[in-house]
Amino acid sequence: MLHIYAVLVALTIHLSAGWCHTVITYPPWRGNNLITNGTKPEHDMTAMGENYVDGQYTFPYGQQWMYPCGGMPMSTNRSLWPVSGGALAVQPGWFQGHKTAMFYVNIGINGPGEVAPPNMSHPVAGPFQITGPTNVEYPGTFCLPQVPLVPDVTFNIGDNITIQVVELAQHGAAIYNCADVTLADPADVPEVNASNCFNSSDLSFQLVYATGNLSSSALPVAVPCSSMSVTLPVLVTILAFMLW
Repeated sequence: MLHIYAVLVALTIHLSAGWCHTVITYPPWRGNNLITNGTKPEHDMTAMGENYVDGQYTFPYGQQWMYPCGGMPMSTNRSLWPVSGGALAVQPGWFQGHKTAMFYVNIGINGPGEVAPPNMSHPVAGPFQITGPTNVEYPGTFCLPQVPLVPDVTFNIGDNITIQVVELAQHGAAIYNCADVTLADPADVPEVNASNCFNSSDLSFQLVYATGNLSSSALPVAVPCSSMSVTLPVLVTILAFMLW
């Protein structure tokens, strides 16, 4: 019985594990980092997500596993984004393994004399969860129509920032993608409409919340430590017998 149970667990993990990648469609992302030109670990026991083979980097899982921006260098052609914050559109379903996923949106700020943000430590949206139609790759886009900038920080027209999108897959993998923008007067930013920022009907959202303040008569009553010291071994024994 235990053998069958172990097989079922292993099969479930195998089916749920996979690749999960995102594409930032608005504002334009740094570039295509969906490259998967390396050997997969099942064919190369030294594969670690990034290998250096014959003078070239190879990426068995695609570059998006690499913090902070999926292995992509800073954009040389930045797009304009409103100085008051703006829209963000993402396609989350390029590969398998993410019927559910957590998303975070951070920004990195170029300081005086810096050509790139030192980090992406300013959260501006999230965490929130999406639920897709299937656990394999699927079409679909979600749109956050108004992502704010960091509170209590002064931003000016002409400032350069980087928007970072982080997806945490259901099997624990974290992937990264970035869009480099220059803050501008909203009147100078190309229009955001239903053609470039929309929510697909086959995607849904879930909030992340704490339950520490919830109470209900249906909740179990806490067991004193003296009783638990006796009860816990009994429960373990019963569980082991059922699995056996």
